[in-house]
Amino acid sequence: MRIFLITFLYTAILQVIAAQDTHLDSLRNVLDHTTKPAERFDALVKVLEYKDSYSGINIDSADCETLLIIAQEENNESMLATAYNWIGYFLFIVKGDNTAALEYYFKALPLAEKFIDKRRISSLYFDIANVYTVLLNSNEAYRYTLKGGQYLPDPSSGMYDYMLVQYQRNLARYYSDTRQLDSALYYVSALTQTSLRANLIYYTYQAMFLNGFIRAQMGENESADACYKKALLLSDSIKVEARKLPFYNRYIAFLIANDRLQDAQHQTQELWHLAMRTNNPNLKLAAASFKRDLFERLQQIDSAYYYSRVEASTREFIFNQHNQNIIQALAFKDQLRSIEEEGRRTIYQNNVKQYALLTGLGVFTIIALMLFRNNLSRKKANTILQRQKTEIETQKVNVEKALIDLKSTQAQLIQSEKMASLGELTAGIAHEIQNPLNFVNNFSEVNTELIDELKIEMDKQNLEEARTIAENIKDNQEKITLHGKRADDIVKGMLQHSRSSSGIKEPTDINALADEYLRLAYHGLRAKDKSFNATIKSDFDESIGMINLVPQDIGRVILNLITNAFYAVSMAPKSPKGDLNYEPTVTVTTKLLKSPLGDLGAKRSTEDLGANIVTISVSDNGPGIPKEILDKIFQPFFTTKPTGQGTGLGLSLSYDIIKAHGGVISLNTKEGEGTEFIIKLPAA
Repeated sequence: MRIFLITFLYTAILQVIAAQDTHLDSLRNVLDHTTKPAERFDALVKVLEYKDSYSGINIDSADCETLLIIAQEENNESMLATAYNWIGYFLFIVKGDNTAALEYYFKALPLAEKFIDKRRISSLYFDIANVYTVLLNSNEAYRYTLKGGQYLPDPSSGMYDYMLVQYQRNLARYYSDTRQLDSALYYVSALTQTSLRANLIYYTYQAMFLNGFIRAQMGENESADACYKKALLLSDSIKVEARKLPFYNRYIAFLIANDRLQDAQHQTQELWHLAMRTNNPNLKLAAASFKRDLFERLQQIDSAYYYSRVEASTREFIFNQHNQNIIQALAFKDQLRSIEEEGRRTIYQNNVKQYALLTGLGVFTIIALMLFRNNLSRKKANTILQRQKTEIETQKVNVEKALIDLKSTQAQLIQSEKMASLGELTAGIAHEIQNPLNFVNNFSEVNTELIDELKIEMDKQNLEEARTIAENIKDNQEKITLHGKRADDIVKGMLQHSRSSSGIKEPTDINALADEYLRLAYHGLRAKDKSFNATIKSDFDESIGMINLVPQDIGRVILNLITNAFYAVSMAPKSPKGDLNYEPTVTVTTKLLKSPLGDLGAKRSTEDLGANIVTISVSDNGPGIPKEILDKIFQPFFTTKPTGQGTGLGLSLSYDIIKAHGGVISLNTKEGEGTEFIIKLPAA
């Protein structure tokens, strides 16, 4: 009987899906025949909402980008809020990029609040709560869910049920995770009723497995298993594969807890294949964790160790310190915005009260003509004004403290950039120091063998052969000393780079500095990515000699530019022009110039127009830099790298260092051909 009911339910839902697909085609047809920007924007939003809420079809980046383009062209902040919301949703659900998703959500939130768009505000708060759930911060998820519940749209709105099920789902999930089972059952029952009434299949699916999760916690394993099996029947109808993660998390844990390891292995393998297909870090972390747990239970140590490493690396990718810094900065900025908004509301309300009080006092004075009561009322008004002033001063102190905290966060980001630079250098040094160490070890082993042979020949009184062996030992010892000094020089160079800059200029061989950092940057990147290869070229002007500069600071600049160049060529697996024989190449050049007029000459005194100028050029044949972002290249925190791979401080710090040396840094670039950064420094 139970199987019949489950089959009937599944068949009915499939019929609903078929009807919904037909409706989606009609929405697409309206979109294709709409030309006005505002109407096209609204039509595209309806398509996205319908795909997500009813048909469960995966949204794509092209639709989200189209929304953003229309909003920017129309210069419409309300449209921008919607576009940012959908881009964040795409990054979270499809790409699994939690940090980038939060950035877009928090960009959209103040715009939606500016227009009091209740439907958009509630959607953003629920989406933010979902990200915090994945980041295992249930308290923040609960707080943002309650905020979203305050902005549910009017019940007569067509999107009311869709927003209501998100609110009910989030609360059912929170109360079940915190084992408040009575509250969890209440909200999962409400979720079931609402999702069935509105034909929201995905949320019916969620209600089923959440009900199973709650029943399992209550010790009702048979009922829990039945609920999970109902949800499993609906899994194939959920076309957004990444949205199956909450089900797998609970169902696999249930199977393992009940020693159903074979079933758990099957479901875990399904989750692993899903993670590999979508390349979604959130799915990959969950799958690797379950696989590690299962192989440990089966005492398959090698497999357990492999998946423990996958789990650890994926966890580091999601929860690394850089991402945590960004998320904390976003949360802090949102709290600061809330404080400012609350302050404005308080001032407005106090002003309204003040105006109402003054009006009442005026009317009372005219009617009553009682001077004593009028004076008394004035004193009360002054008291209120003083209280308002005190409240405003308190709010000002809070805001100033918040700004100080924000500056501290920015300082931490700058330190992170410097440490990243040191990490790149250290990886290269590790590769460089390996060669002399290999020589020292090899010649030491040979000398050990030769000493044994020397003893044998001396025992035989064969002095001529003994002398030959002794000469070989001496030659090997000289080579050990030579390579030992080479290793010592490399370590000294590492210590020179890692220590804090003294800020004191000293005579420096710029050619040796550039050559050293070119090799170290290349080997540093190779240490992280063995598949990376590139041709490195150098052309150094030997006539430059020694110039006065701070070697640690200029070294950081050169390392940053070379590392960026390697990153650029790594982003072009073949030539932008289509040449399949594309060879990634990075070139470093130095040159001594007489510059009576150039960039530096214009900034130096008239007596020094003929001073020598040293140029350092770092060029690559990568994809180049788009024209529309050229004016932002040296801005702090601007980066074209994906979230988690760059802070946007490297070029900004480089610009400040070169400026402090009395020099300039500029660039030449052409899309599809490459980029060249040029540093000009005074030689004297």
